[in-house]
Amino acid sequence: MNLLDQEVKKEEPKGKKIILILLIIAVILLIISISIMVLLYGNQPKSLILSIDGSNVTIDADLLTTDEKGTNYISIQKISRLIGYEYLTGEYKQYGEDRTNTKCYLQDDDQVIQFEADSNKIYKTTPESNLDYEEYELDNKIIKVNNLLYISLDDVDVGLNLVYSYSQKENKILLNTVDNLTEQYKNILVQETNNTLQEISEEVNNKKAIAYNMLIVANDSQKWGVVDRDYNTIIGNKYSSIEFVESAGTFIVSDNNKYGLISKEDNTKPIIDLNYEEVKLINNDPICYQVKLEEKYAIIDKDGNPIINDVYKNIGYTSQDNNEESILAIKEFGKNKENFLVVCKDEKYGLVSLTNKKNIGDCILDKIYSRIENGERKYYIELQKQQFSLEEYIDKVNTTVVNVGG
Repeated sequence: MNLLDQEVKKEEPKGKKIILILLIIAVILLIISISIMVLLYGNQPKSLILSIDGSNVTIDADLLTTDEKGTNYISIQKISRLIGYEYLTGEYKQYGEDRTNTKCYLQDDDQVIQFEADSNKIYKTTPESNLDYEEYELDNKIIKVNNLLYISLDDVDVGLNLVYSYSQKENKILLNTVDNLTEQYKNILVQETNNTLQEISEEVNNKKAIAYNMLIVANDSQKWGVVDRDYNTIIGNKYSSIEFVESAGTFIVSDNNKYGLISKEDNTKPIIDLNYEEVKLINNDPICYQVKLEEKYAIIDKDGNPIINDVYKNIGYTSQDNNEESILAIKEFGKNKENFLVVCKDEKYGLVSLTNKKNIGDCILDKIYSRIENGERKYYIELQKQQFSLEEYIDKVNTTVVNVGG
């Protein structure tokens, strides 16, 4: 072996070592590059997802918007078709077109919800109700953007009977209807409560309680109570029936065919004791109830006190004429903007002022009804087969004692 061969053999290990080092450096650089790419990709904002009743839906243009304060809003028109409402412009039962697009309402078989731009108040009723609108106050005003009306996502619980939450990790808006949540709670009720609760109410009004973090549930003895969504007791299971009154935040309860009223805020004692054959909300502003005992009706305020110390054969006037509308309550009427209830004694009608807590004259009228004339609601009374405007009648009763029919 010559000296040259020895030199070549000495260089071979050194060359292999350099190649190995270069490979290690390359692998390290590749790992660093991949890590940087993963980090950069992970920091990229995820696309916003909208889920309704557990299913992801396409976010159409103009479905969502944000105001200058960063409050998130959703289009009333676009969300309506996703949650089962019919969307209509204008005002409910006002048969004219709202060319300003500042008012709209949603309607289904059970409910009507009225909205107006730049207002934080909405109004609810039912298609068959003769009760005045239920008024609700939102945290944020309804806004108008590009000719569409929007409601804040923080207000959809009250405004649309939806439960809203947001997953920051997934960048996901989750909306659940109370119908869907009712089904979910039905499926988990027994497992979550160790068989002490057996049933969740599926009554239309009671399902709305879910949007207020309450469930109306029955135990194995078929006694009804109220719990929150974590199954903490609000009202114990001791009633034959419970009905949620959304606008008042109260519960009409019964036991042994006697009815009363309980508040979710203070359930230590009933607002109205369980002494009556019926308890029913009949006015929203101010809140008052009719109670029935021995075929007579009295009017009770939100604190359980009589509004007037009198009893009536009935509350409200029911029209038999297609050209006349029935009346239960009249809101902000006349020069003094009073609120009235129509009452009945001996088949004759009269008025009770809820504002001043007094009878307006005696029950002597044959009819009290309303009509829509030129797009405006007008109120009339009939006495001895003569028709008078209601405002004229109230003015005469309040100022002089006269024979209105003479």
